[in-house]
Amino acid sequence: MIGLRRIMIVLVTLAMLSATGVARGAHTTNFSDQWWIERESGWGASVLQQADILFIDLFVYGADDKPVWFTAAASHQAGSAAGHVVFVGDLFQTSGPYFGGPFNPAAVGYTKVGTLTFDADTVNTARLSYTVNGVPVVKDVTRQLWRYDDLGGNYYGGFAWDQPCEDGTDNDHFEILGSLRFSHFADNAVRIDLDVSSITANGVPQPVPANAAGTITGTYTQSGHVGQIQGTFTFTSGQDSGTLAWNLFEIERSINGISGRFSGAAPDTPCRVVRRYDGRFGGVRR
Repeated sequence: MIGLRRIMIVLVTLAMLSATGVARGAHTTNFSDQWWIERESGWGASVLQQADILFIDLFVYGADDKPVWFTAAASHQAGSAAGHVVFVGDLFQTSGPYFGGPFNPAAVGYTKVGTLTFDADTVNTARLSYTVNGVPVVKDVTRQLWRYDDLGGNYYGGFAWDQPCEDGTDNDHFEILGSLRFSHFADNAVRIDLDVSSITANGVPQPVPANAAGTITGTYTQSGHVGQIQGTFTFTSGQDSGTLAWNLFEIERSINGISGRFSGAAPDTPCRVVRRYDGRFGGVRR
């Protein structure tokens, strides 16, 4: 059996993973949210993501200081620079009939005024660049938080991750599944109890000791609709036990369950160099 201590070292020295470009936009971070600059409250960008398209509404003001509405359907750009997820599209200004009267489709007009680029360098930050009739605008935006999620509940799921050595050798894949119980307290402290029912190493099921379990405790923070928990993981599995530093991020909760990612690096003797970790976690609501 592969010891749970070696498996769980994935949780040591975890760090926030920058959103990275992938081949298909459907596999990027979910950027749907309201985005803004806190010190510039009064305007914003509403982002709705479907697969590899971001539909972006800009709530801004014209040269006459009156509200103006711009929209763009920005497509994911494959081959973007490392550490960046980039979407680009044409920017349009829309006009139409008075909202208080009958809607006349013939009165709707679309005018292309420039282009827009949404360049995310992390899960929660992006550079929004656009031009309107030759006037350039560049804004470094973040997700806007309205209300904290409550992660409390019972789930069935677990953790799945890859852990290659930095030199490209000893590439392993692990999966740990079981019951997850989230307790979310008023001060945003979170406790996650994991009862392990399945351990798989490189596709091969491993024996599961009767006492295989873990407790995760930490503080929950949130940006927009996605959250992060930093804390410790205390586990036991047979004669093996320990307490590890860890970080879960890009946490999303819905009526169906919970999901997120984790990533990091730690010294590893078998590797003789740093071992990298890239993982996912989640659970179906019970």
